[in-house]
Amino acid sequence: MARHILKVAPRSAKVVFENEVVRVIEITMRKDQRIPMHSHNKGLSYSVNKGKIKSMDEYGKSRVFNVKKGEFSWSDDGESHAVENLGRTLRELSVEFKG
Repeated sequence: MARHILKVAPRSAKVVFENEVVRVIEITMRKDQRIPMHSHNKGLSYSVNKGKIKSMDEYGKSRVFNVKKGEFSWSDDGESHAVENLGRTLRELSVEFKG
């Protein structure tokens, strides 16, 4: 399993809230920025603004996503991917469930 996003992208990912149930991470990616292979804990992601990203899974399969403002997505525990921002600065809130 890949390392957690907080370890591989400390300048882009920061904890903005945490308690015994959840951890909320704000992720900011500049235009053309790449975040190497990383994992997330089980949880939801919320797109603060729209953008376009390329995501590559641990098997090398890549897909391009047009991210909509206000869109939610789900991550299972331990899912790994690398991401490249193909558009303007993108902000996302990731709510990870503990336990």
